[in-house]
Amino acid sequence: MARIVSSAPNKVVAIKQFYGLNENKGGDTKLRNGEASICQNWRVTRDGNLQRRPGKALVNILEADEPVTGIWNGWVGGEEYILAACNGYIYKVYDGTSDTFPCTAINATNITTSNGVHFFGFDSKAYMLTGDGYYVWDGATFSTVDGYVPVVVIAIGPDTTAEAAGTTFEQVNKLTNKRRVWLSPDGTLNSFKIPESPADITYVKKLTDGTEVPSSSWAYSDGVLALTLDWTTNPIGPNTYEVGYSFGTSYRSQVESMRFSEIYSGTTDSRVFLYGDGSNKTIYSDIDYDGKPSAEYFPDLNEAAVGDANTKITGLIRHHASLICFKRDSAWNITSSSMTLEDGTLISSFHVIPVNRILGNEAMGQVHLVLNNPRTLFQNELYEWRSNNAYSGNLSYDERQAKRISDRVFNTLRTFDLEDCVCFDDNPNQEYYVVYNGTAIVNNYAVDAWYIYDNINATCFATLHNELFFGGKDGRIYRMTEEALSDYSPTAQQNREVIHALWKSGSMDLGADYMRKYSSALWVSVKPESNSYVDITIETDRRNEFLSRTVARGVTGFAEWDFRSFTFNFNVMPQIKKLKIKAKKFVYYRIVFEDNEPQTRCTVLGADIRVRQTGYAK
Repeated sequence: MARIVSSAPNKVVAIKQFYGLNENKGGDTKLRNGEASICQNWRVTRDGNLQRRPGKALVNILEADEPVTGIWNGWVGGEEYILAACNGYIYKVYDGTSDTFPCTAINATNITTSNGVHFFGFDSKAYMLTGDGYYVWDGATFSTVDGYVPVVVIAIGPDTTAEAAGTTFEQVNKLTNKRRVWLSPDGTLNSFKIPESPADITYVKKLTDGTEVPSSSWAYSDGVLALTLDWTTNPIGPNTYEVGYSFGTSYRSQVESMRFSEIYSGTTDSRVFLYGDGSNKTIYSDIDYDGKPSAEYFPDLNEAAVGDANTKITGLIRHHASLICFKRDSAWNITSSSMTLEDGTLISSFHVIPVNRILGNEAMGQVHLVLNNPRTLFQNELYEWRSNNAYSGNLSYDERQAKRISDRVFNTLRTFDLEDCVCFDDNPNQEYYVVYNGTAIVNNYAVDAWYIYDNINATCFATLHNELFFGGKDGRIYRMTEEALSDYSPTAQQNREVIHALWKSGSMDLGADYMRKYSSALWVSVKPESNSYVDITIETDRRNEFLSRTVARGVTGFAEWDFRSFTFNFNVMPQIKKLKIKAKKFVYYRIVFEDNEPQTRCTVLGADIRVRQTGYAK
C-alpha cells in the first residue's frame, strides 16, 4: 500500500526556560527562545520560570509627600533596627526588640535631611552623615558627634624648658578643638608648659583615680600651668595628671560636609573613610590611645588626595584587602601599609595606585559589591570590575578588568540620568537594582537575567529578614512581598494599584527565517496558584492583532478570593492549556503574556508552539 508523506511535517518549538530581557541593538530576531524583547513587571525565578513581580506593600507613612532621603538596617546596642530619614527627622521604622514596625522619631529637634542621609554602623552605634552634620544614636540617645578628645602630648615635665616639653602622642581631631595633655610631676617643681597658648583650660584631674583637682589648686597664665598641691599626699610620677583644654578653632566642617562612608583598614575593618564633599579627598578615622577604633576621631593629617583636584570622588568600596576608589572618569586602588616617622613613631599609611584612567563612576555613593565585584555606572553603561589575577583578587592597572554588562538593557539604561540613579544589591534575593524616576532595571545575577519594573519610586533601599524595603519619594516606607497582589497607592481604589505585567518574546523564526509558516495552536504551562491569571496572544510579521486567550489556573484558597476566577481545583500539579490561535503565512512569530488584572498572580513554566512550513518566503 502506498503512503503519502507530507513535505511539510508539523513540529513543535518549545520554550522550556526563560532568560529575561534582551534589548538587542540590532533588533529582536536573534534572541534565544525564552528571551524577551519586552519584560515589564515579570521576573525570572531561580529555575527559569517567568513570574509576575511581587507587589509593594505599605509599611509606614513618615511624612506624606516628603521624600525619604535615607534608610538603613543594622544592629545598635545588640538589637536590630531599620532607621529612615524624612523631612528633618530620623525615624525608627523597625524595632527588633518588639519585632514591630513603629514610626517613632529618635531626634527631638529638626535636622537637615534634604541633601540625603547616609547611615553606617560602628561600635554598636548608628552614625549619620547629612552633608552638614554628623550624628550618632546608641539605641537610647540621639546626639551630635562631639568628637574624641585626643591626648596630644604626654610626659610633660615640671619645668618650662624645652627638655620638659613632653612627647608628642596623638594628632588633633578635626571634629573638635579640645585637647588633652598628661603631666609628670616630680614632687618638687609646680610649673608645666602647655604646648598650645593661649589655651582655655577646662579641668585638671588625677589619672590615678579620676578625681578632679579643684580650680583653687591650679592657675594658668602665659602658657604655663601652676599646680599648688601638697605632694606628700598627692600622686607624683609619669603621666599622673591630665589637663583638658581647647585651642583655636576646629575643622569639623571638613567632616560634616562628607556624605558617604566606607569601612576599611587593610585586613581589618577598623577605620571609617568619608567622602562625597565634592573634592578629590577622603578622610579617615583612627584608633585612640587604648587601641580602640573610633568613628569620632579623624586626625588632622589622616586624608588622602586621589588623582587630580578637578574631579571628585564618587565612590569607595572595600574589595578584598584593598579599598577601591572611583572618580567620574577613573578608578584607583588604596592599599594599607605603615611608615616610620622621623621621631621613630610607627603609623598606618595608605597608598593610592591607579587602576583605570578612562572608566569610573558617575552615581555618587552608588557603588556596590555584587558577588564580591564592584559595579559602577559610567556613560550610560553598567560596568562590573573583576580581577584577572589568579593569585590575588585585588584590582590593579588593567583595562580588561572593567566588564560592560548592561548591553541587554541598553535602550532603557541610556534614558537614565546616571547621577540621579539609586543602586542597591538585594543580596538575599540575588537581585541588583538601578532605579531612576520610578523605573527599576533589575539584574537577577543568580540566573543572569534582566527585567524592568515600573512604579518603583524608590529613593533608598534596605533588606530585612530576606525582604526588600525601600523609601519612596512620597514619604512612605514600602516592602516588596509576594503576599501583595497589587501595589499600594494612596489614590487608587482600596489603595490597590494594578501591576501591569507585559512580556513579549523576540521575533522568532522558529528554525527557518526563509520559510513561510502556519501555526494552529500553542500550549502554555502555568503553576496553579491562588488567583492565577494571564492573558496570552501572539503577533506575526503578517498581523499583530490576534484574539487573546486567558489561562486561569487557580487553586482554592481563602486569603484572596476573586469570584471571577473561582475554582474547585485542588490539584497543585503544573497545568498545561492548549490555545487555538491560528496564524498563516508568517515568517516571524512572537508570544505575548500579559497580566493587567487586579489581585492576581502568575507563574509561567513554559510554552510550546505547533508550526508547519508552507513554502519559501517571498
